[in-house]
Amino acid sequence: MATLSANAIVTEAKEYNVKKAVPVILLLFLLCLVIDNSFKIVSVDMARDFHISATTVSWQATLAGLVIGIGAVVYAALADSICIRRLFSVGIILICAGSVIGYIFQQSFLLVVVSRIIQTAGLASAETLYVIFVTKHLPANEQKKFLGLSTSSFALSQIIGALTGGFVSTYFHWTSLFLVPLVTLLILPFILKYLPKEEAKNSHVDVAGLFLVAIISSSLLLYITDFNWMYLLLFIVAFSLFLIYISKNSKAFIGIAFFKNKQFLSLLGVAFVIYSVQLAYIFLFPFLLEKIYGLKLDTISLLLIPAYVLAATVGALSGKIARVMGSRQCIMIAMTGIIVSLLVGGFFVKTSVVIFVVSMILFSSSFALMYAPMLDSCISTIAKENSGTAVGFFNLILNVAASIGIAYTAAMMDHSAMRVRLIGYISNPDASMYSNILLVLALITVFSLVLYWGLVGRKVSR
Repeated sequence: MATLSANAIVTEAKEYNVKKAVPVILLLFLLCLVIDNSFKIVSVDMARDFHISATTVSWQATLAGLVIGIGAVVYAALADSICIRRLFSVGIILICAGSVIGYIFQQSFLLVVVSRIIQTAGLASAETLYVIFVTKHLPANEQKKFLGLSTSSFALSQIIGALTGGFVSTYFHWTSLFLVPLVTLLILPFILKYLPKEEAKNSHVDVAGLFLVAIISSSLLLYITDFNWMYLLLFIVAFSLFLIYISKNSKAFIGIAFFKNKQFLSLLGVAFVIYSVQLAYIFLFPFLLEKIYGLKLDTISLLLIPAYVLAATVGALSGKIARVMGSRQCIMIAMTGIIVSLLVGGFFVKTSVVIFVVSMILFSSSFALMYAPMLDSCISTIAKENSGTAVGFFNLILNVAASIGIAYTAAMMDHSAMRVRLIGYISNPDASMYSNILLVLALITVFSLVLYWGLVGRKVSR
């Protein structure tokens, strides 16, 4: 009886520590998202200080996005063989190491980019490991509550990140943002105290497969930035090798069977096109408002708050809305909303700042409405036992698409052809450029809507 009682006490203590660990990990998750979002808004100041083009400055955001996408898959694979406690510790060390390097070598843009890559290699740990920890250590009846908190944290991080980036850049200097991540060191002792020590297991990390994905993504980014046929050739070769590799290797992080599933592949294609637009507009937004309306980043960050608050509300309700209306209707309504938001900004670029507040509200809310039904549509085409891999690869595609979107938007901003006057009543060359880019983004969204209807939408009932 005494032994049973002792075991019960130990079990209860472990459960208590796990419950105390969740808020600590959630706080780290929130901080990591805030750090990443804060750096997205300061590109305009970074470009000015280094005297570089929009294309060049975009690399600090595009490469960071690629690292987060690929890092998420890597951390998920490592969590099977290395205890989560140790992975979180490594993540915090990488965050702080990258931040210190960025602050010390702030005069070199190349080293700033390198520091951002190191920093985001650590940031990538938070979201993936939080979800794994919750599903692994909490009872099934409590998991939905804590997974829901991660969604709320993502929305909250957009608001805090925009404000942090805007105000730090305006009243201090954008390089001061490299000091903010050092706060994560305060969380490390609690990670070591409350997270359980787990025994190491033998597992396989598909280094070769992930390396090929990195080459595919980077070559596509380089081609869109420079339009050099050598990069396109590298992309074709890397993609071909990737398909051969996953068809021959049973331990690849994603199987060839996923690419034989036409509906899954079609949805991935649609998601890639439409989600390239998401960060494209967000990257463009501060450049546009500063150039056309002379606003500083602190004001621009405040203008983003209504959009992020409403997007968080819509995102929280998107699952329920999709159950009532159906995934197809939600996705098509969301894409239509994105098209309208971009057309409003494109046609009324010099009318008023209010136009862009309304445009960004509709834009962000539409993307928030689309994510859950798009993900659900993807998962529903895959066997239940493979759903985890499908979710991981879907999120990887979204991160790659976002990086590609920033790259082609920056390239358009630097191209003289985009300054041509297409709309008669817009005479200012800068205004014409931003208007034309928004119209191009609207056309890309129209293409994604047509693609969705042709490949998927007309074949499903709702």
